Order: sequence, then structure tokens, then C-alpha cells
Amino acid sequence: MTEAKITTAGPNLLIIGAPRAGTTFLWGWLGQHPDIFAPPVKEPHYHLADRWPLGGPEAEAFTAPLAQYLAGKKAQVWGGLMSDPQDYAALYAPGLTARYRLEATPNYFAEGAAMATRLRDRLGPDIRVIVMLRDPVARALSQMRLFRQLGWEDSTDFAAALSLGPDRLAKGWAPTWDYLRYSEVAAPLAAWQAVFGDRLHVITHAALTYAPQATMARVLHWLDLPAVALPLPKQRNAAAVDDGITMAGAERAVAASGRLDLVAERAVLAAQSDPALAPPVVSIGMPVRNGGAGIAKALKSLLAQTYPHLHIHVCDNASTDDTAAIVADIAARDPRVTLHRFENSVGIQDSYRRALMCCDTAYFMFAPADDRWDRAFIDEAVRVMQADSSLAVCCGQITMVDGEGRRRLSKGTVPIAGKPLSRWTRALMRSYDASRIYGLLRADCLDGLIPATAPEGWDHYIVAKLALRGNCARIDVPAMTRGQTPVATYRALMYTQERGPWRRVFFMRHVAALFRDDPAFDTRPLRARLALTSFQLLHTQQGLAGRGFGPLRWLARRGAGMLRALASVSPDRGSTT
Repeated sequence: MTEAKITTAGPNLLIIGAPRAGTTFLWGWLGQHPDIFAPPVKEPHYHLADRWPLGGPEAEAFTAPLAQYLAGKKAQVWGGLMSDPQDYAALYAPGLTARYRLEATPNYFAEGAAMATRLRDRLGPDIRVIVMLRDPVARALSQMRLFRQLGWEDSTDFAAALSLGPDRLAKGWAPTWDYLRYSEVAAPLAAWQAVFGDRLHVITHAALTYAPQATMARVLHWLDLPAVALPLPKQRNAAAVDDGITMAGAERAVAASGRLDLVAERAVLAAQSDPALAPPVVSIGMPVRNGGAGIAKALKSLLAQTYPHLHIHVCDNASTDDTAAIVADIAARDPRVTLHRFENSVGIQDSYRRALMCCDTAYFMFAPADDRWDRAFIDEAVRVMQADSSLAVCCGQITMVDGEGRRRLSKGTVPIAGKPLSRWTRALMRSYDASRIYGLLRADCLDGLIPATAPEGWDHYIVAKLALRGNCARIDVPAMTRGQTPVATYRALMYTQERGPWRRVFFMRHVAALFRDDPAFDTRPLRARLALTSFQLLHTQQGLAGRGFGPLRWLARRGAGMLRALASVSPDRGSTT
């Protein structure tokens, strides 16, 4: 029997799909469009009110906040179980003049044909539906993690939590507690497509995550709305991932349940995925010479990244130990690793150049063979870079460890934005340990990055050149742990550039010359000249370490600070390109 329509003022644009598939992000983004009205309740669950028991730990979360909203005590809530048709209609009454009125209740999707038909009959045949889909294993694991974060899920074992689903539903808990039910893609998608046809649009979690701008452009085109620029929502509804459960382990648990045909489900998901919106591959260049003692751990930390789309190029600089054999063994087991053997040994700058030349994708990272990477950095950095094309580099938190085992966070990853002259001078004056070169780099910013002549200190030039070519972001995510070159060793290397008695004072002039000789940098403006002089003085005070040089070192440090302050307030003018 066909149900009567609820109201002509109800929603006419729905976001559905499994929980943990990106509906909150899309809701927040679409809600900014001037032709779309998003009410203060995202997930009213109204059309599930007669079939959604609340016998589980989530009962209060589904009732208390919504009751406060309806009582006028809260202006906005995530949602809940709304059962009164007048309350539901009132949500959308202020949006009567909008082209679209938006609801985002992801739990509708798993109800399949029954819910698709109900919504068509209640809301009218012209409504449009956006379905958000995600890999079934990643989605189920993310939902369990969220429920643990909320204090609802007691089980710490993913396989056990999966097996508890049917029993929990039998006790009157909401269907969302059956994690595997909400990871089914094929059957419910076919049912929704049969009801809505071309009024249904599918978005994958991967596309929205790693190609957000292009994905949004396609959604707006499908909605026949103007492609206005909408700022990305700042908040993602992320769940903690510090439980030790790996994707491989989660996949084994899902497969062992026998309830999902992962091959078939993923085939349907792949068929809905646009190759043009696929996550980008990150090229990683690892220069190494005689790194057999630590390279296996370095590679393990990269291969354990939560972002799997990597191509690691190990550039072996004529090692005489077992480096090549170790890498070859790892490469035989993981096709994401490629070994490049070089028979002639070169200096560190040329070794880095070899690694850089291996970049064959949109993004690149340097990864020295003695460093360790935190598993979530690349994923988060790719998200940031994909969302902002103005960025040349995205850095995370880099921990420096000195020879005594003392740890400190690098200062060389501060965010930088503005005009090119302002960017490169700020980067130079705040290069510190030049850690910015270990961020995620945009490939079209790499041409000529390493100078043809590479004096000691060339990494400071690279840091400035990256900033010249784009903004520099920093995310509050641990990125890597790297050993800090001892000050005495660094100073000795610098002294090799000056043989005369003034080598303590002038050892950075070679790096400053790189800027003056590079036509990409306009060093004529006052700001540029102050920045270069400040940079030289800052490092001069390092070179003056030792007995008898205290007053001169103090003068150099104070002079560097004064010049940096003057450079910071100097007019941001110049022909920097």
C-alpha cells in the first residue's frame, strides 16, 4: 500500500550510505551552497522511527540531544530518532525557497528496497539521492572504532565484535550494531538504483577523501547547480586508530565470518569508482649508502602506512654492505618497493638527486634509510595537499633525536603562506634544521630543486625554493623520527668550505650565493637582502662557537634577530616568480 506524502516542505535531497563513509563531511560541505538548505539536525532518522529499536548503549545519544533541540535548549544537534511528523516538517520549513533541502541519514541505505520505496512515496518522485560507499572492511573497522571512542563498544577484538552483531539485534539493539550488515554494498545499491535510476548519484569515500574538489564539482553538475567555491569543512568525523588492529587483520576477520563475499562487494564498489578520482600514488625516494643496519626498519615503517598507494624507490649509492640484498628481499615480497643500484658512489647531494629523479607521480617524499615514519602521516598529508592546490609541501611533526638520545620537535616545519617573496624569505630565516624537505612535496614543484653546485647547507636553499613555489602547510600529526647531525660534525662540514682564517664568519656565503645566482629568486628587494644577511649571521654565530668568540657570537645572534625582524616588516614587493 502506497504511503501518503509527509509534506511538500520535506527534504528533496538525501545523503545516504553506510555510516563512516563520509556523509558528515559531505553534509557540511554541501550545506554551504547558497541553493541548498541544511537544517540544524543532520540525521533525524524519521523514516526509521517505526523500525529502529534503541535497546543498546546508544539509546541516550539518540534521544537526549534531540529532546534538548526540540525543547529549544540547543540550536543544533547531530540527530537522533525523530518520530513526530510535525517536528520533521518544521526542520525544513525555513528552506522552502531553496532549490534543495538536505537530509543526511546514512542508516537508510542498508534498509534497501523497502526504504527506497518508502522515501519515494513519502517525499515524492523527484527527490534526489546521494549514496556514499566505502570499502566494506575499512568501513566496519571504522564504525567499531567510533563506537569504542564513544564508550558504546566494550569489545577490543574486531572478530568478536563482528560475531556479536546478530545477538545484539536479537536483544533489541539498533541494526547499526551489526557492523557487517552495514558493509554490504551490492544488494542495497541495486535496490536503490532500481527505484531512483538517474536520480541517484554514487560517491566513494576514496573519491571524496582524496579528490574532494573534483568530486564536489561533479556533484554540483549532477544537481544542476552553479559550481561556486565552497571552503572545505575543517572537521572530519574521525575515529581513533591506536588499537593495534591492522587492515590485514581486519580483512581476515571479515573473511572468516563467512557473511560477506569481499571479492563481489569490492567489484561493485570498483564499478562505481571513477578512475579519474582515484587516490594519487606517492613516490618515495630513499637515498642510501651502507644502510644495512637500519633500512629494513625504515622500509617497514613506510610499508605500514595507512595510505597504501606508494611506490618506494631505494637508490643504493654503491653500498658495500648487505643493503642491496635486504632491499631486494623486501621488494620481492612487496611490489611497492623498487631497488635502483648504482655502481659509482656520489656525494649526498647527488644521491638525493638520484632519488628525486625517480618521482613519477603527483607527489614525492624523501625518506632517508635511517629514519622512522609514523603510520598515519602520508594519508593525512595527501588529504591536505589534494584539497589545496596552492601548497608546495605539507609537513607533519618531526622529532629530532641527538646523540645523547634527547628528543625535540623540529622548528623547521612552521606553516608559511603569502606572496612568493614573503614565503621564501620567511622560509630561509626560519629554516632551522631544514626539516621541511621531509614533508610531502608536490611533484610540479621539484624541477631544479637541488642546485647544480651543492655546498654544505644546500638543504636551506631547497627549503626556500619550495616556499617560493607554493604555500607550506603543517599538520598536527607525527610524521617521522630522525637523527640530528651533531653540531660539531655540522660545523666541521661547514668549515671545509672556507680554508682561510675567516672561515668561522663566512662559511654560509656559498649558500647565499645560490640565491643570487638563481634567476628564480629576486634578491634585489630590501626584504630579500635583509633575509639573506640575517641567514648568514644566524649561522655565523654557530660557527663562532668556542673559547674566545663569545662576544662576537652574541653580536651575530643579536644582529641576525634584528635583521629578521626588519625583513618581516619590510614591504612585500619584488619581481619574484
